[in-house]
Amino acid sequence: MALSFPYALDFLSDHIKAAQIPLTLRRFDETSGTARGQVWSTQLAPPIWTATVPLVARSWAEARAVDAKILALDGMAKTFLWADPAYMSACYGRVGGNVTVASVSSDRTAIGLSGLPPGYPVSIGDRLSVAHGTDRVWFATFAEEGVADAAGDLAELSVYPYVPFGVSVGAAVEMDRPYFKAMVEDYTGFSAMPGKYSQGASLTLLQKV
Repeated sequence: MALSFPYALDFLSDHIKAAQIPLTLRRFDETSGTARGQVWSTQLAPPIWTATVPLVARSWAEARAVDAKILALDGMAKTFLWADPAYMSACYGRVGGNVTVASVSSDRTAIGLSGLPPGYPVSIGDRLSVAHGTDRVWFATFAEEGVADAAGDLAELSVYPYVPFGVSVGAAVEMDRPYFKAMVEDYTGFSAMPGKYSQGASLTLLQKV
Protein backbone atom coordinates (compact mmCIF):
# COMPACT_ATOMS: atom_id res chain seq x y z
CA MET A 1 0.00 0.00 0.00
CA ALA A 2 1.38 3.41 -0.98
CA LEU A 3 2.26 5.92 1.73
CA SER A 4 -0.16 8.78 2.29
CA PHE A 5 0.72 12.25 3.58
CA PRO A 6 0.61 13.77 6.03
CA TYR A 7 1.47 10.67 8.05
CA ALA A 8 -1.16 9.86 10.65
CA LEU A 9 -0.21 10.28 14.31
CA ASP A 10 0.05 6.52 14.88
CA PHE A 11 2.38 6.04 11.88
CA LEU A 12 5.29 8.21 13.03
CA SER A 13 4.50 10.61 15.87
CA ASP A 14 3.56 7.81 18.26
CA HIS A 15 6.97 6.20 17.65
CA ILE A 16 9.08 9.32 18.21
CA LYS A 17 9.95 8.55 21.82
CA ALA A 18 11.84 11.53 23.16
CA ALA A 19 13.85 12.46 26.21
CA GLN A 20 12.44 15.99 26.19
CA ILE A 21 10.27 18.21 23.98
CA PRO A 22 11.51 21.83 23.96
CA LEU A 23 8.63 23.20 21.87
CA THR A 24 9.09 26.87 20.94
CA LEU A 25 7.87 29.45 18.44
CA ARG A 26 10.11 30.60 15.62
CA ARG A 27 9.39 34.20 14.78
CA PHE A 28 9.97 36.07 11.53
CA ASP A 29 10.50 39.65 12.69
CA GLU A 30 12.55 42.35 11.06
CA THR A 31 13.90 45.24 13.10
CA SER A 32 15.46 48.55 12.18
CA GLY A 33 16.68 51.45 14.26
CA THR A 34 18.21 54.89 14.33
CA ALA A 35 21.33 56.35 15.86
CA ARG A 36 19.10 57.81 18.60
CA GLY A 37 18.21 54.30 19.79
CA GLN A 38 14.70 54.16 18.34
CA VAL A 39 13.77 50.66 17.19
CA TRP A 40 10.94 49.48 14.94
CA SER A 41 9.85 45.88 14.42
CA THR A 42 7.72 44.32 11.70
CA GLN A 43 6.39 40.78 11.60
CA LEU A 44 7.13 39.41 8.12
CA ALA A 45 5.16 36.17 8.65
CA PRO A 46 3.20 34.50 11.45
CA PRO A 47 5.31 32.52 13.93
CA ILE A 48 5.51 28.74 13.57
CA TRP A 49 6.21 25.98 16.08
CA THR A 50 9.52 24.16 16.13
CA ALA A 51 11.35 21.67 18.33
CA THR A 52 14.64 19.81 18.32
CA VAL A 53 13.83 16.41 19.77
CA PRO A 54 16.54 14.00 21.03
CA LEU A 55 15.15 10.50 20.53
CA VAL A 56 15.63 7.84 23.18
CA ALA A 57 17.51 4.60 22.48
CA ARG A 58 15.52 1.66 21.16
CA SER A 59 15.91 -1.70 19.46
CA TRP A 60 17.69 -1.92 16.12
CA ALA A 61 14.48 -2.95 14.36
CA GLU A 62 12.43 -0.06 15.75
CA ALA A 63 15.22 2.42 15.07
CA ARG A 64 15.49 1.30 11.45
CA ALA A 65 11.72 1.67 11.04
CA VAL A 66 11.77 5.24 12.40
CA ASP A 67 14.76 6.11 10.16
CA ALA A 68 12.96 4.76 7.09
CA LYS A 69 9.72 6.62 7.80
CA ILE A 70 11.56 9.91 8.27
CA LEU A 71 13.70 9.40 5.15
CA ALA A 72 10.52 8.73 3.15
CA LEU A 73 9.34 12.25 3.98
CA ASP A 74 11.91 13.38 1.39
CA GLY A 75 13.46 16.13 3.47
CA MET A 76 10.94 18.97 3.89
CA ALA A 77 8.86 17.91 0.88
CA LYS A 78 6.26 15.88 2.79
CA THR A 79 4.58 16.19 6.16
CA PHE A 80 3.39 14.25 9.19
CA LEU A 81 1.02 14.92 12.09
CA TRP A 82 2.83 15.44 15.38
CA ALA A 83 1.60 15.54 18.98
CA ASP A 84 3.74 16.20 22.04
CA PRO A 85 3.86 12.84 23.87
CA ALA A 86 4.57 14.55 27.19
CA TYR A 87 1.65 16.99 27.05
CA MET A 88 -1.25 17.00 29.49
CA SER A 89 -3.55 19.85 30.48
CA ALA A 90 -2.81 21.54 33.79
CA CYS A 91 -5.86 19.92 35.43
CA TYR A 92 -5.03 16.47 33.98
CA GLY A 93 -8.64 16.19 32.88
CA ARG A 94 -10.00 15.03 29.54
CA VAL A 95 -12.61 16.93 27.57
CA GLY A 96 -13.60 14.33 24.96
CA GLY A 97 -14.41 14.85 21.31
CA ASN A 98 -17.39 17.21 21.45
CA VAL A 99 -15.63 20.56 21.81
CA THR A 100 -16.29 23.13 19.08
CA VAL A 101 -15.50 26.77 18.37
CA ALA A 102 -18.32 28.91 19.79
CA SER A 103 -16.94 32.34 18.89
CA VAL A 104 -13.84 34.19 17.72
CA SER A 105 -13.08 37.77 18.72
CA SER A 106 -13.15 40.40 16.00
CA ASP A 107 -9.38 40.86 16.18
CA ARG A 108 -8.79 37.05 16.08
CA THR A 109 -6.85 37.10 19.38
CA ALA A 110 -9.39 35.20 21.50
CA ILE A 111 -11.65 32.18 21.13
CA GLY A 112 -14.75 30.87 22.91
CA LEU A 113 -15.62 27.17 23.10
CA SER A 114 -18.63 24.96 23.66
CA GLY A 115 -19.01 21.26 24.42
CA LEU A 116 -16.63 21.18 27.40
CA PRO A 117 -17.47 19.22 30.55
CA PRO A 118 -19.37 21.53 32.95
CA GLY A 119 -16.93 23.34 35.23
CA TYR A 120 -13.87 22.29 33.21
CA PRO A 121 -10.92 24.59 34.08
CA VAL A 122 -8.68 25.91 31.31
CA SER A 123 -5.27 27.07 32.52
CA ILE A 124 -2.74 29.44 30.99
CA GLY A 125 -0.46 27.33 28.80
CA ASP A 126 -3.07 24.68 27.97
CA ARG A 127 -3.08 23.87 24.25
CA LEU A 128 -5.62 23.32 21.51
CA SER A 129 -5.65 22.53 17.82
CA VAL A 130 -8.23 22.97 15.07
CA ALA A 131 -8.09 21.35 11.63
CA HIS A 132 -9.33 23.71 8.93
CA GLY A 133 -9.20 24.41 5.21
CA THR A 134 -7.36 21.89 3.06
CA ASP A 135 -5.12 19.87 5.41
CA ARG A 136 -4.29 22.88 7.58
CA VAL A 137 -4.04 22.76 11.38
CA TRP A 138 -3.98 25.68 13.81
CA PHE A 139 -2.12 24.95 17.06
CA ALA A 140 -2.04 27.43 19.94
CA THR A 141 -1.83 27.96 23.69
CA PHE A 142 -4.23 29.76 26.00
CA ALA A 143 -2.86 33.01 27.42
CA GLU A 144 -5.71 33.38 29.90
CA GLU A 145 -7.51 31.05 32.28
CA GLY A 146 -11.22 30.37 32.52
CA VAL A 147 -13.84 27.84 33.59
CA ALA A 148 -16.62 26.32 31.49
CA ASP A 149 -20.11 27.10 32.77
CA ALA A 150 -22.82 24.58 33.64
CA ALA A 151 -23.68 24.21 29.94
CA GLY A 152 -20.06 23.50 28.98
CA ASP A 153 -19.51 26.91 27.37
CA LEU A 154 -16.23 28.78 27.79
CA ALA A 155 -16.12 32.56 27.38
CA GLU A 156 -13.57 33.97 24.96
CA LEU A 157 -9.97 33.60 26.18
CA SER A 158 -6.83 35.03 24.62
CA VAL A 159 -4.73 32.58 22.60
CA TYR A 160 -1.41 32.67 20.78
CA PRO A 161 -0.65 32.34 17.93
CA TYR A 162 -3.80 34.17 16.91
CA VAL A 163 -6.77 32.47 15.29
CA PRO A 164 -6.34 32.23 11.49
CA PHE A 165 -9.23 33.22 9.23
CA GLY A 166 -9.77 29.60 8.20
CA VAL A 167 -10.99 28.70 11.71
CA SER A 168 -14.70 29.43 12.06
CA VAL A 169 -17.58 28.86 14.47
CA GLY A 170 -18.59 25.20 14.67
CA ALA A 171 -15.14 23.78 13.88
CA ALA A 172 -14.05 20.78 15.96
CA VAL A 173 -11.43 21.50 18.64
CA GLU A 174 -8.84 19.01 19.92
CA MET A 175 -7.72 19.64 23.51
CA ASP A 176 -6.85 16.18 24.85
CA ARG A 177 -4.14 15.55 22.28
CA PRO A 178 -3.52 18.76 20.34
CA TYR A 179 -1.34 18.33 17.26
CA PHE A 180 0.00 20.14 14.24
CA LYS A 181 1.26 19.28 10.79
CA ALA A 182 5.06 19.14 10.72
CA MET A 183 7.97 18.73 8.35
CA VAL A 184 11.52 17.60 9.02
CA GLU A 185 14.02 20.45 8.98
CA ASP A 186 16.95 18.27 10.10
CA TYR A 187 17.44 14.67 11.14
CA THR A 188 20.37 12.73 12.59
CA GLY A 189 19.66 9.02 12.32
CA PHE A 190 20.22 6.27 14.89
CA SER A 191 23.61 4.62 15.40
CA ALA A 192 23.55 0.88 16.03
CA MET A 193 25.31 -0.11 19.26
CA PRO A 194 26.38 -3.47 20.72
CA GLY A 195 23.55 -5.19 22.54
CA LYS A 196 20.96 -4.88 19.78
CA TYR A 197 19.94 -1.30 20.47
CA SER A 198 20.41 2.00 18.66
CA GLN A 199 20.86 5.53 19.97
CA GLY A 200 21.95 9.07 19.11
CA ALA A 201 19.07 10.16 16.87
CA SER A 202 17.80 13.74 16.89
CA LEU A 203 14.94 15.33 14.97
CA THR A 204 14.30 19.02 14.30
CA LEU A 205 10.72 19.52 13.23
CA LEU A 206 9.04 22.63 11.90
CA GLN A 207 5.33 23.36 11.69
CA LYS A 208 3.81 23.35 8.22
CA VAL A 209 1.02 25.90 7.85
